Amino acid sequence: MTPYNLRFPEYLDGYEAETEAKGYLVDVIVSTGKAEFDLTVYDPVRSVQEISDEVTSGGYFAMANVLVVPAVTRAEVSRAVDSLARVGFCGLNPRLAK
Repeated sequence: MTPYNLRFPEYLDGYEAETEAKGYLVDVIVSTGKAEFDLTVYDPVRSVQEISDEVTSGGYFAMANVLVVPAVTRAEVSRAVDSLARVGFCGLNPRLAK
């Protein structure tokens, strides 16, 4: 398992219920000793809505590091990131150096 540090955005504090209801969370950061990953998190319903809206308006949907979890909660995101750590974050694109 790859060791990691999971950081949730500061704005989440006190707004967990609203975030779960919206089914969407950005600015989740996973850091390992070698890379950092920016995650965008959706629940299944919101992900379908977002994809449909993008395809309808722009003709396609493309986004790296999208994580779909049963509910957008700290527990579900943590569980999913822990699973990703077991496979060395395979499938995620690291943040590019600035």
